[in-house]
Amino acid sequence: MDLATAPTATLFKQWRGGDGASGQAMAQRFSDWYYAITTCRLGDEIGTEPLRRACVRFQQGILSVTNATELTDWAHGVLMEEVRMAGGRIAGGDFANQLTGGRSPSELIDQASGGLKPADLRLLAAAYDSSLPLDQVKADAESMGGYPLAVLKARLALKQALRDRAQVSFSEVPDSPNLDLAPLPLYEAGRMEKEAEETGFEKWMLTDMKLCKDIAEFGVFAQALRAGALRARAAASSANGAGRSAGATLAPRPVDVPSLADDDAGPSTAAKVGIPLALLAVASLGLFVVVAAGLLYFFVL
Repeated sequence: MDLATAPTATLFKQWRGGDGASGQAMAQRFSDWYYAITTCRLGDEIGTEPLRRACVRFQQGILSVTNATELTDWAHGVLMEEVRMAGGRIAGGDFANQLTGGRSPSELIDQASGGLKPADLRLLAAAYDSSLPLDQVKADAESMGGYPLAVLKARLALKQALRDRAQVSFSEVPDSPNLDLAPLPLYEAGRMEKEAEETGFEKWMLTDMKLCKDIAEFGVFAQALRAGALRARAAASSANGAGRSAGATLAPRPVDVPSLADDDAGPSTAAKVGIPLALLAVASLGLFVVVAAGLLYFFVL
C-alpha cells in the first residue's frame, strides 16, 4: 500500500495496530494540513505559535481518539481553538518567506501582474477584497465563466505569472484549473458565507494533499491580495477602460500593507524556530512542516 495516498482512517487504524510507518505518514499528513490552514487563516508569522501549540495538543491527545471516524473532527477542533485564541483570520499582509526568497509578496505580484489579462487582474483584486460586496464580484465574473470558477481561473493565471515572471518556484501549477476546486479562492479570500462552509472545506483538504500544498505555497500571496496588492493596478486598468465590462471597477485608495519581514528577510519563522515536543522543520519547498521530533517519534513508537 502507498502510504502517501492511503486514506487517513486507514493510516490511523494501522498505526493503532502497531505500524510505525503508518504513524509517520499520518503525522506528516496532519502537520501539512495544519500548516496549510494556519498559513491561510493567520499567515506564517502569526500562525507559527498556534501551529506549535496545536501540534503539541495533537500529540498529547491522540491516544484519546479510538474511532477513526472521529479523528478529523477532533483534530480540526484542536486547531480551530488555537486559531480563535490567536484572534482568528487576519485581514492580510505582506509576509516574505523562504519561497519568496525574502522578497515582498506584494512586489512579486506587482511584477507578475503584467502577465495577466486586465479583466483577470481586476477580478482578483475585487474577489480578495472583503470590503467589496460579493454581489459585485459575482456580477464582474458573470461574463468570464461565472463565480467562483472565473476567480479560480484568474488565480491560476496569477500563479503561472508568478512562476514565469517572478521566478517563484511553486510545485503545484497545473496547466488548467481543476474545476472541482472552484471554492478554493473563496476560502483563501475569506468569502465563504458560513463558518460551516469553511469547516467543511478544511476537512475536505485533508483528503487531498496536493490541495494542501497549493494553499500552503500560495498563502503569502493570498494574504497580499487580501491586503490590496493588486488594488492600484486594478484601479489604473479600470481608469484606462480596458475590458471594463468584464472587470471590477475599484476606486483607487492607498494600500496599507502590514509587514512582519525585514528588508533582508531570510526563511520564515517556522523555518528557524526550535520547538520542544513538536519541532517544526522546513521541507524542500520551505513550506510544509514535518514533525521531526516529539509528535513523529510518538507515532512511530
